[in-house]
Amino acid sequence: MTQVLDAQHDTARGIGAWVAGHRGTLVVVAATLVVAMGFGGLGLITVFMGPMEAELGWSRSDTSLAYAFSTAGMAIGGLWWGRLSDRVDVRLLLALGAAGMVGSLLAMSALRSLPLFYFAHLIYGGLGFSVLYSPLLSTSGEWFPERRGLVMGIVTAGGAAGQGLLPFFASLAIKAFGWRWAFVEIGCALLVALALTLPWLRWPQGFRPPAGIAADAPATSRAETTTVAMLAIAAFFCCMCMGVPVVHLAGFVSAVCGSASAGATSMVIAMISGAVGRVCLGSIADRIGPLKAYAAASFVQTACVVVFPVLQEGWSLMALSALFGLGFAGNMTCLSLCVRDAVPASRFGGAIGAVMMVAWAGMAAGGYAGGVLFDLSLSYTPSFVVAGVAGALNLAVLTALQLWRGADRRSAEPDGYAGGNGLVR
Repeated sequence: MTQVLDAQHDTARGIGAWVAGHRGTLVVVAATLVVAMGFGGLGLITVFMGPMEAELGWSRSDTSLAYAFSTAGMAIGGLWWGRLSDRVDVRLLLALGAAGMVGSLLAMSALRSLPLFYFAHLIYGGLGFSVLYSPLLSTSGEWFPERRGLVMGIVTAGGAAGQGLLPFFASLAIKAFGWRWAFVEIGCALLVALALTLPWLRWPQGFRPPAGIAADAPATSRAETTTVAMLAIAAFFCCMCMGVPVVHLAGFVSAVCGSASAGATSMVIAMISGAVGRVCLGSIADRIGPLKAYAAASFVQTACVVVFPVLQEGWSLMALSALFGLGFAGNMTCLSLCVRDAVPASRFGGAIGAVMMVAWAGMAAGGYAGGVLFDLSLSYTPSFVVAGVAGALNLAVLTALQLWRGADRRSAEPDGYAGGNGLVR
């Protein structure tokens, strides 16, 4: 009997050691799946706008404005919840965010008026995904600090994959059951996924919670403040450029190819390519620095949105969608890494919340402007031209930040805060 008990004890201890040793990997996997579901929910409007407009008589700008409300919720909520994530138990935020996401999607299935549709999207962003976003990035990144770029690339790659796959499966559900039941099915699937993954998310063992770190953190420096502010400005133009194709690529490709399935396929290709791009750009950022990687991704994104209106063949649009996915998706990974390198762990939640508030405002502006310009011209060409201008402004701000960083390093290197890759020195 004693030998049996000893054997059971050794087995239990071995299982416990295995779980502890692989906890970080499980955290990264869980965070990746949650990010996939969160961003996938934001992208659902791309396939729901058509059937909702047909049944309810809404215009393209009406439905596009719903996306603006969800991104506005992400912007405002991200600032508040990001700061709060530096101070409270992450499990409370995870439970609240999950309830907000699932509840808003289920509510959308019964909506018949625009104001309630907008309110549901505002809740999804402001009391749903924005609550989860900062804790997901901060907890997963701290498990592997020496490979933070690769880890954040993997986690944020889930967002790109979710933006392609969830709308694709939603389009199949819409064809089979109608758009109302499709919302119900997605909400239930999201509930199951969150219930299985969120319990795994936690800080590394021995890592002091943010509230404990805050008292020991260095004071905010001039270089840190300036860098975060410039990153926020760049993020606005970057996401304004991004917002047009993210919201309207499916509709644009559908119109050119004369097939709704072609539009959904282009989104799948873009987002799957984006998942690869985020992992690759995250790994590249570990080697050349996040700012240079961010500029490279932004250049690819800007070039693609300028070329989209020129192409009129299905195969070329699919190929360009894949290239666009590489650039657009890498932007979000590298932006998060830039912010983390500019601030210590104790202020990452508040800093990423502030930057993403401005970034989501850019997404809202780009998505809504694309719909308005289409209604005015019955063409997506003006929308993509405006997106290209925004992308060029983003590159200009990143160039200015690189030049300022070099000048600041030469003049005041001892006074700056140095992050993992030395964004601010």
